Amino acid sequence: MKEEFVKTTNYIKLFEGIQFLKKLPTTAPKMGLGFGKFGLGKTFSLEKITAEENAIFLRGVQTWTKSSVLTEICEEIGLDTSGTSSTKYRRVTEALFAENRIIIIDEIDAVLRSSKHEVLEMFRDIHDETNCVMLFVGMEEADAKLRKHKHFYSRIVKFVKFEPIKKNDIQAFCELCEIKIKPDLVDFFVDKYPNLRQVKVMLINLEEYCEVNGIEECDLKTFKESGAGNDIKR
Repeated sequence: MKEEFVKTTNYIKLFEGIQFLKKLPTTAPKMGLGFGKFGLGKTFSLEKITAEENAIFLRGVQTWTKSSVLTEICEEIGLDTSGTSSTKYRRVTEALFAENRIIIIDEIDAVLRSSKHEVLEMFRDIHDETNCVMLFVGMEEADAKLRKHKHFYSRIVKFVKFEPIKKNDIQAFCELCEIKIKPDLVDFFVDKYPNLRQVKVMLINLEEYCEVNGIEECDLKTFKESGAGNDIKR
């Protein structure tokens, strides 16, 4: 497959959400939440937006502590990582206030699974002190879980729910293939696999099959014969 970025429907929604947060007044909270099932292009979208916006990207883990998060942010910004948590916190807030960088936190579910919520509270403090845009991204349960943290949830002003992949998204991915994907196979993917991760794996498998067998166009019949989707669970 060609290595080109596809601006899916979910990517556009997330990108527009970031732009909305950036344009809010200085005194307004600037937190956003993106949430939805796996395989809907969240990772692709976040990587692209991080590059476009020169954002600070963090991937949440359950073992995070305030100190470890602050160290990661310092490394992303290019700050000294030595000293106590208080020292690193001061460096981070001063830099974020001056540079107005966006922070994107993926896998927020991992933070919510922690028995302590000190990291969540620290993100709130950083946001309040610097007024920087913060986007949290997680699975579909993230919205309900964050709602339990009222002081935090009240600062979230933009919600982006990732929807099942649309036909035009899958069509765009199919057009990246070295082989021509026929309309009946596109429709099959839309109906049975509205999940970009699964579709991409199947297309890669299908390309290999077609290359070995000298096939330039692939319809639903050829796809089933290839076995390219045999290991993919619906």
